[in-house]
Amino acid sequence: MPLIKGARPGSSGFKSNIRSEISAGKAPRQAVAIAYSEARRGKKHNSSGDSHMKKEHEKKEHHKKEHHKHEDHKHMHHHHKEMHKHHMKELKHHEKMMKHHEGNCKKK
Repeated sequence: MPLIKGARPGSSGFKSNIRSEISAGKAPRQAVAIAYSEARRGKKHNSSGDSHMKKEHEKKEHHKKEHHKHEDHKHMHHHHKEMHKHHMKELKHHEKMMKHHEGNCKKK
């Protein structure tokens, strides 16, 4: 029977691992050592899985931030374009007013 990885000491899985090794002909002390080894191997496996999940989560968060930055940039770009249009319109208005004012001054 295959051993249970990550079975915590004292658990039924841990005890089952010891029984499996003894029934396979291992000395009791060696069976216990193997059971502890399997417990550690399972712990390493789980922690690396957790690490992988954490990295995936961090990657998603990074992409989300980059997307928001891009959206903010697009919004600011649009805002600047609108402000530029507004200022150009004002400038044309002022130029028109200046010509009108100059024309009135020359008549006097």
